Amino acid sequence: MKINSNILVINSSICNNIDKFSSDERGLLSQNILSQLRNFVESIAVKIYGAGNDIEVTYSNITKALEHIRSKGSYKFLTKFHDLLQISASHYTLDEGNSERLMLKYYEYLLKIKIFLKNTYNINVLENIDKFPLDTDSNLSEYYEKIAARVNQSHSNKTRSSYNDRYYIQKVKPIFINHYIYYEVTFTVANDKASKFDRVIAFTNLDISSNYAVKLSVRNDTIEIMGKIMPIQIIEGWEVSIRPCELNRFAQIVGTKRINGGSTEYREIMRFLTETGMSLVDLIDSSQDYFLHVKNQIFRSVTDFRFFEALEKSRELVLNNRPGSNVIRYLLHKLNNKVLKQQHFNRENNYLSYLNLSNRCIPFDKMPFNTSLSNHNPKILDLYECIKSSGREHELLARFIKNNTERNGVLFTPKKNIEGFDNIDALLQKYNSALYRKHLHRRLENYKDHIYIDGYAEDSVEIIKKLREISSSGIDNYLNSVEYWLQSSAYNIDCDEKKTALKQMFINSRVAFIYGSAGTGKSTLINHVSNFFNNGKKLYLANTNPAVDNLRRKVNAANCSFKTIRKFLSSKDSDDTCDLLIIDECSTVSNTDMKEILEKAKYKLLILVGDIYQIESIVFGNWFSIARSFISAKSVFELINPYRTTNQGLLNVWNKVRTIDIAILEPLVKNNYSVSLNESIFDNSEDEQIILCLNYDGLYGINNINRFLQGNNPSFPIQWGINTYKVNDPILFNESERFAPLIYNNLKGKITGIDVYEDKIQFEIEIDKVINEFDAEGYDFNFIGTAQNGNSIIRFSVNKFKSTDEDDDSTSDAVVPFQVAYAVSIHKAQGLEYNSVKIVITNEIEELITHNIFYTSITRAKENLKIYWTPETEHKVLNSLEFKDGRKDIALLKSKYSL
Repeated sequence: MKINSNILVINSSICNNIDKFSSDERGLLSQNILSQLRNFVESIAVKIYGAGNDIEVTYSNITKALEHIRSKGSYKFLTKFHDLLQISASHYTLDEGNSERLMLKYYEYLLKIKIFLKNTYNINVLENIDKFPLDTDSNLSEYYEKIAARVNQSHSNKTRSSYNDRYYIQKVKPIFINHYIYYEVTFTVANDKASKFDRVIAFTNLDISSNYAVKLSVRNDTIEIMGKIMPIQIIEGWEVSIRPCELNRFAQIVGTKRINGGSTEYREIMRFLTETGMSLVDLIDSSQDYFLHVKNQIFRSVTDFRFFEALEKSRELVLNNRPGSNVIRYLLHKLNNKVLKQQHFNRENNYLSYLNLSNRCIPFDKMPFNTSLSNHNPKILDLYECIKSSGREHELLARFIKNNTERNGVLFTPKKNIEGFDNIDALLQKYNSALYRKHLHRRLENYKDHIYIDGYAEDSVEIIKKLREISSSGIDNYLNSVEYWLQSSAYNIDCDEKKTALKQMFINSRVAFIYGSAGTGKSTLINHVSNFFNNGKKLYLANTNPAVDNLRRKVNAANCSFKTIRKFLSSKDSDDTCDLLIIDECSTVSNTDMKEILEKAKYKLLILVGDIYQIESIVFGNWFSIARSFISAKSVFELINPYRTTNQGLLNVWNKVRTIDIAILEPLVKNNYSVSLNESIFDNSEDEQIILCLNYDGLYGINNINRFLQGNNPSFPIQWGINTYKVNDPILFNESERFAPLIYNNLKGKITGIDVYEDKIQFEIEIDKVINEFDAEGYDFNFIGTAQNGNSIIRFSVNKFKSTDEDDDSTSDAVVPFQVAYAVSIHKAQGLEYNSVKIVITNEIEELITHNIFYTSITRAKENLKIYWTPETEHKVLNSLEFKDGRKDIALLKSKYSL
């Protein structure tokens, strides 16, 4: 068949499917369209290869066409789309749900194809693509339409961003308005210290590369939403501008010369990457003819090749598939200074083709799809873009098992649930035989047709055995001693539930499990126990600084020491002995950490506190939820009566969500807890109010909501870098640790003063803590006074960042050690409580809202609760709530390990 006819036949099939199916049949529609797309893209490639002529569609022409478009940067979108289609066909089970997700991702490419064929060959295709049901969140549509109008307008009188150095692009999200593609771009300043809190979003109609550092031309603008002025930023121009220190770090790794950021070669490389949209991996993968064409024609004005030597050496390495080639491919694909530094080693590595790479790169080089680089976890889509996945099914299977274990809390994955992989037993054997010698704990094992990770199961068993051991006997005469203390001391416990728990706690066991729903007074019970053991040495551990600080506030007893788990495990202090060890928020503690705590700590009694229905460990942690199935009931105490609030509406909703009652919606509506986004989001009149989000990026992400609400602050804005600060902004200190340990990650505060100088900015911050002049000695800030509420005020300066050309190892004094915090993440709020809680949930994140996350977020409120979402998102979230059922894991652990 001729190519023109073939394109039109496939197009007719796609359009007929769109006309045939309704929006509630989007899954089936997506399946049908996806089955056509690979042929569609390959046919368009043949059209390009034939220079627009109506040539025959043959296997030979398709092969040549795909190679042709791969060597041309202007067709990058087609090459990338084809690669994605190959991946999805090979490694996704295309049920209706997965098909929908893929179609929503591929819609951008279909629009680009429609525009390309019309503009290049005057061929009309995908005429009814606008009828494909995108299910855009109605809350977002008004925003995006107004933003698109601003992008399309020229505003020469608008102010430009004063920052003119490089940025890292973190995410590019396409937005579709009236058949046109716009982009929501998330970026940070290009330095090694930038964190997720420093991300900013801007909008554009330019298709910006996200592989490398870029320079952007950004203008400030506004739109009006709900009677408020919302500040936005528009990107009007861009260019690739890799930091010279990144090129030089890569050159050091491959053993070639340094490059000067002002050289002709540097400028030509940046121009080439900007104009073609190609990555440097695309270049070294290209044909010999094209590679030489680039060197001899495009870079003809270059007289001193330096970085191109590094590219030639890399090309020779990867074409011969020598050891280290996968590491080189990934590093060249992203060229991020922080990542490069972590892999660089100042000596040639004979295991990695004598590249200057750390031994910690070896596992990734062997199995990149299921291992990490040194201190860096590559994103799966980045890996697909720079490393071929064919022949790596064993790695993808291992990745699937790992994700199911860590994200879903499933220790034993049934074989019958593993789809898309042939001959699982052979893949297991291939994966296990390829494991790095130091990673044998990652072996995949098969037990009763369930696949599990050996190390995770072993950790679970060791924890259970240790807890069983210390639960085998209690304290002699414990009950009498508690009763005597209650009668003879002035200490008062006015809750029978907690008094009974205290009396029974260590009669038969030296470990106590305290389970309890939100607000039932778990911290209060810890205080009671601490006072009974007032003379004993007590150590309190929790995962986060807010949780540790919460314990510090709630516990009023002598001989207490408070630490984060990370600090405790990393401490070289040989004195880890205590009489009573208390671990709070145990549901967030991973199996690995718990095992290490039990090995390191020396204690007489152990108290484990938490709620299995609140946010679980980010890394795999099932021990707290399964422990009560292996431990005597005499070691377990459950608190039932809530004390956080007396609001019956809140208590009713909490209980229905906790138990996943079928009637959750009714009390949400009755009490006006469930609302569409409206002007009440800006009402900041209440004390102790917080806005909770799950994600940091996007229009409704934490960072943008902070900017939005900051716009409501009438104080004068101060621009510093890409961020804005105002007096009276609420803030949270971050992980810079500039003032640690006195001022720690997540400590709350408020900006009370800002002064800007030529080379620095000075902040005065009221911290949510009382310190004195003596406490402040030796720290890089000044104690300057006390606020009316008794909190302390400190002053410190932040220097301007030096140019991003060079490395920034020693720039901690140039990092703002806090972030504006009108909104915080749900994870950060665990263990805290507020009078008023506002939760923002959009359809972008609805699939990420688990039962534990939703329950944790709503139970932060003491009085007022508002959940901002559309009826559609509300319906999807409430109908998707489900318990994590660990019964099968418990049964298999008991069976395999004779527990």
